Amino acid sequence: MTLLARLTWVLIGVLLFCFAVLAVNQEAVALRFLAWRTPEISLFWWLLLAFVVGLVVGGTSIGLVSIRHRLHERTLARQLAASQQELVRLKTSTADVSH
Repeated sequence: MTLLARLTWVLIGVLLFCFAVLAVNQEAVALRFLAWRTPEISLFWWLLLAFVVGLVVGGTSIGLVSIRHRLHERTLARQLAASQQELVRLKTSTADVSH
């Protein structure tokens, strides 16, 4: 449990450090995409937005991969159960034949 507490404190410290570094960047900037231009807002907000979008995209992709793996695991578990039942059935049928 102490490892988890230390890890939590380290993560909080890293997060606070990142916010402190981001907060220093207060220069107003506008982003340009081909002909489209965004309104000028602080660089801090652009960086924070990029961070949050990265968290959402990363979390979503991890969630989708996790769901896919769980579904595959269920399929394999069903196949294993069916194979085990077949094995038991074959063992009992050969035991009946030999007696």
